[in-house]
Amino acid sequence: MHPIIPSLFLLLAGSFSGPLASCAQSGKQDTVAVRSTDSSGKRSIDELIAIGKGNQQAGIYEKVEIESEFPGGGKAWFNFLSTHLTYPQKAVRKRIEGTVVLQFIVDKDGTVSDLKALRGEPILAEAALKAMEDSPRWKPAMQNGRLVKSYKKQPIIFRLEAGK
Repeated sequence: MHPIIPSLFLLLAGSFSGPLASCAQSGKQDTVAVRSTDSSGKRSIDELIAIGKGNQQAGIYEKVEIESEFPGGGKAWFNFLSTHLTYPQKAVRKRIEGTVVLQFIVDKDGTVSDLKALRGEPILAEAALKAMEDSPRWKPAMQNGRLVKSYKKQPIIFRLEAGK
């Protein structure tokens, strides 16, 4: 018998907001181009906030031209979760696997609020929510060249694999 090794599969390209969720679930692809100016190819969160400050429309957007994203992109998101997300031992013992879909709001200043699990096994959802408590500010979404408050949905896959 091989030991069970917990692992976390993160959908880096699979994060989605609002109506994009149904596209992702139906197998359709929806991409958004990000234009940026600094040496890393991305604008800093503070720069985006300065550009859009005072020009935002009221309300919370579900669909935007440029989605909010974790600072540093998908690779940084993966690194953050690998250090902050723990596969619960109770779930390992009971061989519980599955996908947790988190929803939260990314404000115009990049802060994360209104965090909740939309679906997933409760024990896994609790672990995902706990990891997000330490989230740094995100890069806010943009609509019509302005920073906006937006919903973000992020799936996290918990999967157990047999060891070698």
